[in-house]
Amino acid sequence: MRNDAPPVSLSESVVAFLRRYPPFDGMEREALDFMALRCGVGYYAKGAKILAPEDGEPGFFYVIRNGLVQFGATDGLSVDSTLGPGESFSVEALLERSAPAAAYVSAGDTFCYQLEAAHFRELIARSARFREFSTRYLGSLLLESRRLLKMHHASLAVEEQAMGHSLRSLMARPLVACSPDTPIGTALATMRDAKVGSIIVTRAEDAPVGILTRYDVLDRITLARASLDAPISTVMTPSPHALPAEASAYDAVMLIAQRGVRHLPVTDGGKVIGVITERELFALQRVSVRSIHRTIANAASTVQLRQAASDIRSLARALIREGIAAEPLVLLISTLNDALTRRIIDLEQARHGLDGIPWNWLGFGSEGRYEQTISTDQDNGIVFVAPEGKTEEVRGRLLPFADAVNEGLDGCRYPLCKGNVMARNPHWCRSLDEWRSQFDAWLDNTGAEALLNALIFLDFRSISARDEQAQALRAHVTARVARAPRFLRQIAEEALKITPPLGVLGDFVTTESEDGRQLLDLKLSAARLFVDCARVIGLAAGVTHTSTAERLRQGGTKIRMSADEVSSAVEAFFFVQMLRLRHQVSGTAEEGHLADNRIDPRQLNEVDRRMLKECLRQARKLQQRLALDYQL
Repeated sequence: MRNDAPPVSLSESVVAFLRRYPPFDGMEREALDFMALRCGVGYYAKGAKILAPEDGEPGFFYVIRNGLVQFGATDGLSVDSTLGPGESFSVEALLERSAPAAAYVSAGDTFCYQLEAAHFRELIARSARFREFSTRYLGSLLLESRRLLKMHHASLAVEEQAMGHSLRSLMARPLVACSPDTPIGTALATMRDAKVGSIIVTRAEDAPVGILTRYDVLDRITLARASLDAPISTVMTPSPHALPAEASAYDAVMLIAQRGVRHLPVTDGGKVIGVITERELFALQRVSVRSIHRTIANAASTVQLRQAASDIRSLARALIREGIAAEPLVLLISTLNDALTRRIIDLEQARHGLDGIPWNWLGFGSEGRYEQTISTDQDNGIVFVAPEGKTEEVRGRLLPFADAVNEGLDGCRYPLCKGNVMARNPHWCRSLDEWRSQFDAWLDNTGAEALLNALIFLDFRSISARDEQAQALRAHVTARVARAPRFLRQIAEEALKITPPLGVLGDFVTTESEDGRQLLDLKLSAARLFVDCARVIGLAAGVTHTSTAERLRQGGTKIRMSADEVSSAVEAFFFVQMLRLRHQVSGTAEEGHLADNRIDPRQLNEVDRRMLKECLRQARKLQQRLALDYQL
């Protein structure tokens, strides 16, 4: 090996190579020249050890030029992963000035560019781009992937509408406000002169106490024949929903979806500083959250809800093309789907006369985890409370109603569950006591079918506006799981049965399709790995939230996962989810039919290929943690 600076001609060759891979493709030319002039070249024959924990702190930062490098944990529990050309290693160890956590071995004749540790640290100081990459490796690749996605859909997206922007940055107009005793006529004139659609009502300390919008004028003033001399406090909406200035556009979108409002006051230290409107948030989109919410709220039949269901998918497609992150997007989809389901429930409940029956509609699977994508089928049930001896009678009243709701959802292109996990199935329309007994049986049973059922139903949550029965059931299940260590070990073992599809030769493990393509199933072979591991972690930690991200965030801290570990796992999971969403948008599945989650990894761009590999390695780390914790 030689580590002296190469001649200038070789320096240009190094720069040309590095420019083909992130993060080097976005680095400053001066920083690239600095790196290229100081890079040495190392050769390693097959089987040669490049780095190992016992060697202590690395002396170099490595970028693979040719060949493959295998690495893996030294606990004997993991299968090696493989890095290829353009990929780098020893970043974390160099930053922490510690030994690497894994051994790195050449898988064939391999050449690496090598930058001495001192020059690596100087490069970090010289290049903001490299500094970001080095200190937040996984997050940097994710941002790079989003950047490429936005470039790809440049004709459909506008950077100014980035959903991550703070509301403060979106304030386009000065605040238009008045006091509670301002005459209605004066307030309306102020709105007209300022050409705004709302006026905020504040007290002396500028706290928002009310809001009046142009949409309120017809009902509250014109038709009500209110005196224009009356104070605005008599017709305003009191205590309006508001958000702090540092909240994001995502937060505003979610509040609009949940509350069905058009104008949101924005506050700073409790004082109102402006208003953000639905129109400003969705100026470039044909379908808005508010219009979907309005369609749902005004629907008089399930037939009228079909357009809202279609609009939900259209909005999701537009946001995917805009580059919105997966976490707020799947939450938005789930929130709107909840609203649509509740409207169908309300319509059918009125027709079936269920007064006097305490019950909740339950969502299972991805719906129960707030993780629905564009393509989703039904997984639901009912929990109810019945007087003693009346269980079958109450079930008999609920089943025709449940059937109507299931059919209504199917009419809105949420297909019926092929496994019949639906509320119209008497097995999943149960009393609270029956559900408690059923979960107890699943937790005590070691059979494969019982375990499978437990995994399906443990992710339940209430979709109904009221959730008393669901909360009681969740409290029972949480307490019961805490007394079932054998069950936790079983589901941990189940979470390890599917291994990340990473090959030993630097590529993905795929399956051949009917037309000969080599495909990877993002749902079953990638997303499921995180879902299954997070379920174990969350249940073991007593976390009542059902989403994969929250189970990792809340449960991870309780099992001593570092903040970086948790963050990397969550980001990896949502990157896989985003790949699924993008694939569903680009696919040709007809609306109402479940889209294929299988992709050809060779069709991904270089950044996404690398990112997917890193995500699968994060899944492997979660599995390794479970294997250690449960001695599997």
